[in-house]
Amino acid sequence: MNNFRFAVPALAFVAVMGAAGAAFATPVFSVAAPGSGMAIDEFESQLDAYNAADVTDLVAAKTVSVVKYDTAWTDDKDRSESINLLTADGQFINLLREGIKANPAASKLLTENKIVINDVVDITSDGAGNVVVYVS
Repeated sequence: MNNFRFAVPALAFVAVMGAAGAAFATPVFSVAAPGSGMAIDEFESQLDAYNAADVTDLVAAKTVSVVKYDTAWTDDKDRSESINLLTADGQFINLLREGIKANPAASKLLTENKIVINDVVDITSDGAGNVVVYVS
């Protein structure tokens, strides 16, 4: 009977720690291939507003794909438009960066993966744990 009294709390502890471990799992980061930016029109609408949920999605991500802004688009017209968006949507980009800085977990995650917060241009999520971070 003494073994049973020990086993139940031990199993509960293991279950709780296992669940907590899953909640705090570190996402897998990778660098996206050149030309892998989303359609420029879709990106423009994404960039036109600050969405705080993007920062929390980053923290909860399973995978993070890092897209380098200067190689995200291969079409000259799209590349030119993307440069114009940096100026036009500067206030939303700054709000995103401030949102990241205000979230210690997001800040730590980016820093640990050698991403400078002030280089982040946008964060998108598919809602299923896959996040894309655009960096300049």
